[in-house]
Amino acid sequence: MTIRRAVATVLAGTASIVAIGAAQKDPPVADVLRAASEYLATYAPKISGVTLEEEYTLLDVSGGRMSTTQRLSSDVVLLNLAGRVLALRDAHAIDNNALREHQPRITALLVKPSAAAWDQAQAYAGETLRYLKDELIARLNDPTLPLQFVAPENQSRVTYKIDGRKRMDGVEVVGLRFQEPRKQDASYIITTRGKAAASGRLWLEPATGRIHQTELSMSSSTENARVSVTFGLDPGLDLWLPKEMTDVYEITDSQGGVSNLGVGGYNSRRSFEGRASYSNPRLTPIQLAVPK
Repeated sequence: MTIRRAVATVLAGTASIVAIGAAQKDPPVADVLRAASEYLATYAPKISGVTLEEEYTLLDVSGGRMSTTQRLSSDVVLLNLAGRVLALRDAHAIDNNALREHQPRITALLVKPSAAAWDQAQAYAGETLRYLKDELIARLNDPTLPLQFVAPENQSRVTYKIDGRKRMDGVEVVGLRFQEPRKQDASYIITTRGKAAASGRLWLEPATGRIHQTELSMSSSTENARVSVTFGLDPGLDLWLPKEMTDVYEITDSQGGVSNLGVGGYNSRRSFEGRASYSNPRLTPIQLAVPK
């Protein structure tokens, strides 16, 4: 009787281990990628016209020394551009000093879109770039940028694998890792001055494709960047929106040239650390009809 009970206990334990192992089996990459694509297809129209208040702190830590902290206050408008999510930033204050009257300039323009309105909205966003210290920062710190790497038109240019799992916001998410193969012609999805290739990970719910966190890394011989964005549910809008972004940049100018936004020197290395928080989301629905 004792032996039978012992055998039964072992078998039960083995069955439990098998069940746990089966529960932890990674979902197929193709299924997760399809779920992410379907999620973004419905997400892009829903968030188009959402404005977030952004407080972005940027530190120059070049040479291991911390210089004066710069705090940029902006409206960040999320848009659906032909199925692609992007963000336009419109700064209104720097270090608590007003740059302009705080009015929703971009949404006011695009609520009735036209080619002229789109050009002016981009011009407003362009005014903010001068405060971002370097063109690499200006290019990469869009909190929606990593979503491009699961867009259907880009999937053939990227390799994917399941990399990790964890719980976020009370649910289990998996890591969908993406990697751009190195190319001699540097025809990458995101173009940078130093021709950096991208890699990263999207943390998402495998069944629904809902994205909870993104991680983006860019790397070349002269540029390195890491940008992480966490998303959270806004109950009022019933949308998952950026909540916080952290970003780190290292730029080497081996040619002694001058970038669009920052001055370099021979073999100079500049390093920056940033952190952004997003709050007070509000929605003014915008339907754009402009080319990519």
